Amino acid sequence: MNSSLDFSQFKLTSATIEIRYDNAYILWDRAGLIWSEANLAWFGLKANQAEPNVTRFVINDRFDVMVSLDRSHLIDNKPTSSLKEFIEHAPTFLNLVMDSLNINKLERIGFRLIYKKYFKDKDTAAGTIIDSKIMTVPTNKIFNIQGKVLLPSYSFVWEGESTAAQIMLKAVDRKIDFKVPVGLEDEIPPVHLTKYEVIYDIDYYTIKTVSRGQFNVKDWIEQAYHLIKRDSKNFMVLDHG
Repeated sequence: MNSSLDFSQFKLTSATIEIRYDNAYILWDRAGLIWSEANLAWFGLKANQAEPNVTRFVINDRFDVMVSLDRSHLIDNKPTSSLKEFIEHAPTFLNLVMDSLNINKLERIGFRLIYKKYFKDKDTAAGTIIDSKIMTVPTNKIFNIQGKVLLPSYSFVWEGESTAAQIMLKAVDRKIDFKVPVGLEDEIPPVHLTKYEVIYDIDYYTIKTVSRGQFNVKDWIEQAYHLIKRDSKNFMVLDHG
């Protein structure tokens, strides 16, 4: 087992539930109703985008909720490991959308989770993936370059008869630059940071049409989350050699 590539050491940073459906043109008449009902359900609802084909709001500076002609989603940008609040909000929002738009079948249901682990530098982040043997990398001189692998990325789609999962594991360096407003230069120092991360990104989704009656939002999320947690632990400790 490669202790550095340990699922338990990764932090959940984003959770998304998305439904896709045939174009619901009734959205043009029902958008106001959807958000009026949403405003009753959630205090702190703020408009972020309002166009004929897509509307997006933010709840408590944490949840991104969107409705468009052919898809809707709820994103938790500060999820807890239990997904408690996410699981509480998702059924309320998605059922409101499906009821308001008269959606009887879903072309795709997707549940995406993004995990991150932070490292002290780029080499350590890259080495975590390379040392796991999950992928083969060159060790000799190539393209007339005697170098090393940085920012490795590994991904694939695992597809069954009714569901599939797209899995990606990659090292990234993320730059953070904060420019101090004019007039405050002497009071606030500028910020220039680089974060070194390994990202584990998994999108679990259906590949066959699902009827509305077959889709219990809460149960579907809980089952999918159980499978992802169970098999991600196993995936990261597989013998990839």
